[in-house]
Amino acid sequence: MFVLIDRRLLYGLLVPSTVIIIGGIIWYHNRRKNEQLRLNRSEYLVLEIQVPDYCIGSIIGKGGEAIKRFQQQYSIRCAFAKDDEKILNENYRILIIRGQRHHVYEAEVEIRRLIADLPQYQQIEMFIPDYACGYIIGKNGSNIKDIRDSTKARLNLDRKIIDNLENKKFSRLIISGTSEQIAAAKTLVEERLYRLEQKQKEHDNDSVMTTNFIGDNNETIDND
Repeated sequence: MFVLIDRRLLYGLLVPSTVIIIGGIIWYHNRRKNEQLRLNRSEYLVLEIQVPDYCIGSIIGKGGEAIKRFQQQYSIRCAFAKDDEKILNENYRILIIRGQRHHVYEAEVEIRRLIADLPQYQQIEMFIPDYACGYIIGKNGSNIKDIRDSTKARLNLDRKIIDNLENKKFSRLIISGTSEQIAAAKTLVEERLYRLEQKQKEHDNDSVMTTNFIGDNNETIDND
């Protein structure tokens, strides 16, 4: 009888105690989990960096391989903002970096170092006489492609015609790159323009000589 009462009493004490202990463990675990989530959220950072246009290709890499490696290396996510999401100077684009605060800061340092190490690009304009545009471009763009390949400069011909005070027609050629690349490309363009000018002079001289020859023959016939 006493044994039975003792067991009931023991069970009555153990079961509530066990429930309390298990409940306390679950409560403590959930509390730690929530604290960790709040900590992770506080450590999450979104950072925006202005990247010059001439650096974008180096950051992205061929087929996006460079930026993929960069994300894996620093355990972050990054992408360039779309043009309609960010309004900025046309010479820059916004790179958005997301991740844990210390990873984002490490990635930012590397991006800024990369930008500083890349040679700065410049841009100049040349005005090409309308009649010479075809000669500069070449058949299927072969001439302008040769200039690009040999100098590594970027050449873009604006087909918009510009009239000067003498009412002559020109097209604007934009050359961009490093100062050395621009100088080399400009020299090649000027050389082609000079060769075209010489050809035209030779053609004009041939035409004059032909006209004079015909005139001399006519005079001879008239004298006879």
